[in-house]
Amino acid sequence: MRFDKLKKQLELLILLSDGRNYTIEELCERMELSRRNFYYLLDFIKHAGFIVFKNQGCYHIDRRSPFFTQLLQTIQFTDRDVKTIHSVLTMAGNDSEMVNQLRQKLENAYSLSVSADSPVRRQMDSNLKMLRKAMSEKKTVRLVGYSSPHSHTVKDRIVEPFLLLHDNQDVRCHELVSGANKTFKISRMTGVEMLDTPWLHEDSHRQVFTDIFMFSSEERHRVRLRLGQLSHNLFMEEYPQGAHYVTPNEDGSWLLDIEVCDYRGLGRFVLGLFKDIEVVEGDGFKAYMKDEINSLVSAPF
Repeated sequence: MRFDKLKKQLELLILLSDGRNYTIEELCERMELSRRNFYYLLDFIKHAGFIVFKNQGCYHIDRRSPFFTQLLQTIQFTDRDVKTIHSVLTMAGNDSEMVNQLRQKLENAYSLSVSADSPVRRQMDSNLKMLRKAMSEKKTVRLVGYSSPHSHTVKDRIVEPFLLLHDNQDVRCHELVSGANKTFKISRMTGVEMLDTPWLHEDSHRQVFTDIFMFSSEERHRVRLRLGQLSHNLFMEEYPQGAHYVTPNEDGSWLLDIEVCDYRGLGRFVLGLFKDIEVVEGDGFKAYMKDEINSLVSAPF
């Protein structure tokens, strides 16, 4: 009985500190408690020194509670450290799954997704608001002071924004100068100014596709490969999200039928296992692989 009580107390502590803000109904349902028992546990937590807040019917534990303060001092992270790390992870974008997971952990642990008041977050919110308005009115905007790591420049861009991507972290735009559709990271914009000019190139707006190798493009290339046991096992381990692209053959091999935006991701996988893989379909991919092998053979060592 004592163990069950302690288990419920710890379970409630975990739920109230995960940064998600639960209502009483949600907490009682998740913990299989009556309201009476829930309030009993809540009183115990409060008397134990935890600061519990109720906001719009939702409960959470304040991170300034003595227990958490001692824990933060132990791991030597100050509020400034946490906000700096979160800002760096935000500016890194969404291309890395590891970065996304780290940012989500910080947001859950410190309620940063709700209460972060960093200059980066405020500017991103302002940029997003203006981009939404421009898209709804089909207006051109100026991306002020956009920092591009590819061209190593910081300059204004005149674009037609038409699609938000990656949980509103990126925006797909048609750039007037280059005449191309490009993806811009909202965190890299100093500001966004909506212009009076309406969209003039809406017929050129195209959505972007991201393959499982994290390459993005408006174009897709279909490739079909016959995988042996080794290459099949490694593909499933490295790219479990691509399991629906693989079907078994009667001879014990597997068929990988996949669309990619760039041959480099798939090419890296095939080059490392070329003895266990056969290219069944994809003339463009075959030509790419021949060029890669020829350049490898002719490279000086």
